Amino acid sequence: MKILHATAEYFPYIKMGGLSDMLSSFSKEQAKTHEVGVCLPMIAGLKEKPQFTGKTYPCLETRKMSPTPVTEILTASIFREAMYGKVKLYFFDSPLFSDLTSIYANSDEHFRFAVYSYATFCLSLQLGVDVFHAHDWHTALACALHKVSPFGKPSVFTIHNLAYQGDHPLWMTGFLKDEPFGLYPEAYLQDGKTNYMKAGLMSASKITTVSPGYRNETLFEPNGFGLSYLLRKREMDYDGVINGIDTEEWNPSRDERLYATFSKQDHKNGKFKNKTELLKEIGRPLIDPARPLIGIIGRLTYQKGYANFIQAFKERTHLPHFYIFLGAGEETLQNELFHLSHTDQNRIFFYKGYDESFARKVEAASDFFLMPSLFEPCGLNQLYSHAYGAIPIVSRVGGLRDTVSESPLAGEYTGIVFEPGDVSSLGYALERAHTLYLDQAKFYQTRERIMGINWGWEKRVSEYEAIYGSAIQKKE
Repeated sequence: MKILHATAEYFPYIKMGGLSDMLSSFSKEQAKTHEVGVCLPMIAGLKEKPQFTGKTYPCLETRKMSPTPVTEILTASIFREAMYGKVKLYFFDSPLFSDLTSIYANSDEHFRFAVYSYATFCLSLQLGVDVFHAHDWHTALACALHKVSPFGKPSVFTIHNLAYQGDHPLWMTGFLKDEPFGLYPEAYLQDGKTNYMKAGLMSASKITTVSPGYRNETLFEPNGFGLSYLLRKREMDYDGVINGIDTEEWNPSRDERLYATFSKQDHKNGKFKNKTELLKEIGRPLIDPARPLIGIIGRLTYQKGYANFIQAFKERTHLPHFYIFLGAGEETLQNELFHLSHTDQNRIFFYKGYDESFARKVEAASDFFLMPSLFEPCGLNQLYSHAYGAIPIVSRVGGLRDTVSESPLAGEYTGIVFEPGDVSSLGYALERAHTLYLDQAKFYQTRERIMGINWGWEKRVSEYEAIYGSAIQKKE
């Protein structure tokens, strides 16, 4: 099968969130049995230099079109082919993106991603793909183009986070009615605005999201963020598939970024070595490494529930936990965490920003990993935590609920679960973590169990094959 993905992020070139890691590992696994390509913007801020093949592709169809600002830009743009293992990458080399240091939070995003979406649509026609797979609102318009074009391909649209929909004032997007788009407002009009996410949901042959739990939550408000009515209309075409991880990349027995490698068979010494060395690196060598270490990594946004963590942290001063927090985002939360990190140095350390190597060290050193999300489409850190032997403490939402269980049944206990948005429930979960840590036999048994879980992509790739097959049937 010939598959083309369209995305705004792709590890290791552009990484802002889970989409980058998910699609990179997913396409890598797909490419073992299929011909897989991935479109992504070429920005000045690429983290790695691509391995270009020298092949280029135009970004505009050859049919005669009326000259417009969009067609002029597309004429001046090309796709440059590169290889990433067996995956073919197609970098959108355009004056719209070439000077950007970061892919998001730029002016005229509505225009940039609309033009990029058209270019990905055009490339899919040139390549003659069997399925076009768009990810999140940035590429959603391409699904609408595939639906209205007589040459359109079967399309799949994946929701990675429904809270971000690419909605803009209608007056800003009049160009969507002109060449080369030719779209009508009914395809994207939502609450008096242009909504790119809606265009994808209305137009794609099949819709997916990144966990069954999140799929069910988004069918109703408030988790549908105003689009639940549309998802219910398309319920039979809407599937939830849990994300996987690259088990070769996220493997503590071969991860050279760690202070010491370890495996399920020798985790005790390896985890302890990583903990003691990390405490030295952050300037807290006097912290007793026998204390339980809880890692936290994430964007400081409302969704992630960190305000509730701060409250629970202040209320549970009697617990011996030491917290290492890595993240950046909302200034109020950053300031609060900076303050706690300086005034309560015996309990918490805060690192502002994101560093891939440091994040892996935190996973490897931590006894537990906390994710207090108010909603979470899937989450990847709880899967990484399983691989690196950090027992997840998560809220009962979306993909966290699907991947972490506190079941009393033998062999099914894979973490600690609490109710979302409930500070008391979070606090009690931290108490249970302490109780588990004191029972060293059960604690190590749990660690060994979670390190044995396979969160690889093999099963999920077959699930997507079935979805692609259904999309092709629908288009026919």
